Amino acid sequence: MRILAIREKTVALGSASRNSSIGFGGMTASALAIHTDAVRDGRPVVGLAFDSIGRYGHGGLLRERFIPRLAEASSESYSDGSGGIDPHKAWALVMADEKPGGHGERCGAVGLIDAALWDLKAKLAGVPLWKLLAEVSGQAADGHVPVYASGGHYRDVDDIKLLCADISRAVDEGHRRFKIKIGGVALAEDVARVAAIHALLGPGMSLAVDGNGTFDREKTLRYVEALAPFALAWIEEPVHPLDYDLHREIAAASPLPLATGENLFSRDDARNLLRHGGLRPERDMLQFDISLSYGLVEYLRILDDLETHRWSRQRCAPHAGHLFAAHGVGGLGLGLAEVAMDQASLFGSLTAHLVVRDGKAVLPDRPGVGLETCPPFQMIFENLLQ
Repeated sequence: MRILAIREKTVALGSASRNSSIGFGGMTASALAIHTDAVRDGRPVVGLAFDSIGRYGHGGLLRERFIPRLAEASSESYSDGSGGIDPHKAWALVMADEKPGGHGERCGAVGLIDAALWDLKAKLAGVPLWKLLAEVSGQAADGHVPVYASGGHYRDVDDIKLLCADISRAVDEGHRRFKIKIGGVALAEDVARVAAIHALLGPGMSLAVDGNGTFDREKTLRYVEALAPFALAWIEEPVHPLDYDLHREIAAASPLPLATGENLFSRDDARNLLRHGGLRPERDMLQFDISLSYGLVEYLRILDDLETHRWSRQRCAPHAGHLFAAHGVGGLGLGLAEVAMDQASLFGSLTAHLVVRDGKAVLPDRPGVGLETCPPFQMIFENLLQ
């Protein structure tokens, strides 16, 4: 098998939502297609990937450095020896001449290529990615993935009313776990939002909240005290993601579980969090974004480090709610996948077609990731498949 071309497209997400940290109105993402000379069922095999959310597109880096390194490599250098592709070999080619540390924005660019490579590998094997990953990792998998519905962004008008309508709709769709934003309004208003949702939840349902890394020590402790009576599933990123010392202090003081890691994009940063962040393996959650953290090749290394530090894979809930991350959760034996509550948004529509029953989503059973089954597939990948 030989790679013929690699094409990137920058897509505007066009969302008017906001959290306590950023707005998404001008945010972009990258779509990628890796064309090969392989043919399956009479059609060329193409590896596809679409970005995570929150870090903008990676077109410049991809076209300048990473795509040429892989496109110009010999097929023997990335072959798995049996007519397929080895993502680990290809990853090493893409990262040639990159200095260690200072990871910056390249993590997402490399992660996008990695995602397309794994989609390609699973398509060549004729199996869905979750099944391929289960074989790689030795985990049991059946294509049913525990999920939580993420949303709760702020509205300027009728915020609590519309938020409750979102949660009620998600309950009707089969969801049992939910996450909303905090920190974008006064503490009393956030408590009112949490209380309103808490009143809607039935037995076996849970709510988490997300501060998006904007709180200082004092604000975090005030929120922890005010929200402790609600027995939240977790309070996510209350403080800056790279302040490990403050994480340790908050963890020591908080009766609520913490969740963090979505803005750490390498094995190095993940390892430092485990060593110095004071997180509690029996209750806290780790949210490293697979796609933005150099992809599955790097994420598998992170999982090795978790085992060394005595963390269960069940404490992993990767950030970003689309199919690639969900396959990672399903195939690697992780705890939870994130799906967007707002299915009308571009990002939310990527998983809008998944059937959810009692808090578990059913992944596509077609070879690869199954991006071809997503409602916005044509819009995202038009001009990349020609």
